[in-house]
Amino acid sequence: MDYYDVTFQELSGRTIIKRGVASNKDTYSVWQDACDAYDENELRVAVNTDVFVVMNRRYIVRIDIQKIDSPTEKQIKRHDEIMGVVTTLSNMGF
Repeated sequence: MDYYDVTFQELSGRTIIKRGVASNKDTYSVWQDACDAYDENELRVAVNTDVFVVMNRRYIVRIDIQKIDSPTEKQIKRHDEIMGVVTTLSNMGF
């Protein structure tokens, strides 16, 4: 399973970003997993637990899909970065 950030851009310039979308679909179909529901007229997206957006498909001009690290890989990288900082500071005598 891969993880993606999906950005919906409307004609008005408004942008909706759905982060950390887990999907097994091919890259060009990931936007479907980012939506809670969709039909030929509307896309319904829950941005977070208390923000829900309904977009008219006629006004969506672009959908950007970017592959990201999985939450586990991201946590491992953060831990490695913190350990690198701690090592550097201890080498400096702090």
